[in-house]
Amino acid sequence: MRGLAEYIMRGRREATLAVAIAAAIPLLFWFSAAALALVILRRGLSDALPILAWGLLPAVVWAVVGDLTPVLVITGTAGLALILRQHNEWVRVLLLAVPLGLLYALLLLGALGEPLQALAGSFREMLPQLLEQMGVQLEDTERAQLLARLDQLMIPVLGGVLGATHMLMALISLMIGRYWQAGLYNPGGFRQEFHQLRLPVMASIGLLVLVVLAPQWPSLAMLSPVASVPLLIAGLALLHGVVGARNLGRGWLIGIYVVLILFLRFAYPLIMFLAFVDSLFDFRSRMRRSGPRGDDDPNSQG
Repeated sequence: MRGLAEYIMRGRREATLAVAIAAAIPLLFWFSAAALALVILRRGLSDALPILAWGLLPAVVWAVVGDLTPVLVITGTAGLALILRQHNEWVRVLLLAVPLGLLYALLLLGALGEPLQALAGSFREMLPQLLEQMGVQLEDTERAQLLARLDQLMIPVLGGVLGATHMLMALISLMIGRYWQAGLYNPGGFRQEFHQLRLPVMASIGLLVLVVLAPQWPSLAMLSPVASVPLLIAGLALLHGVVGARNLGRGWLIGIYVVLILFLRFAYPLIMFLAFVDSLFDFRSRMRRSGPRGDDDPNSQG
């Protein structure tokens, strides 16, 4: 990956080729977004605008044929990269990614309304069978109330999940770009930044309230998945920081991600809860044994 990052930073032509070609290849939009983030973080928006324009051409083509993901992730990553360059603060990026995820959800709901309705209808038809398999016995009135509640929540929640997924992809692309930047100009800088990432108490409380209470109202339900993403990232940063402070090795991190993937239903809420508790008690301040923090100020690098 370092070789690719060096190629991207050789000049505008190389960066344009990398961003445009990756955007045109299926499932490589994340690389296009990460390469664009690297250019923005290093050189600023003015140098990146022509590259962004060329990268958006294939992304717009994908959008015309029905796939909005490349254009959403590339533009979202560019915006978040600009925020990170200007403020050099990951907490600000995570919090501003929430309205971005909500915008994603609204756009995807508008574009994918019929498929989401069909998916919700299929789940509704399967629900009685699922309840029987789980051994849940409901009266006809209770079942009717449950189905009515699901009808109200299903589409907003599905839209929120789609928005949160695209928001997470944009954040991961930005992190890859930041990792490349640190590797080229400030080795170890991204590791230090990520290990120190911790949400402020009020932000953590507000996000957790949205995650838990937003599904109580159909009009706010899509906020719940979107608000969970900053807590997830902060929780993973906590786990990375603890592993680094204890010198436990990469095997522990691999195990954490394997557990997250295999047991997503249980691991995801647990990681969010750890992020919330850490915002209250700041575990890493008692454990950190690293030396002085190196600067990875994108403005000084530009």
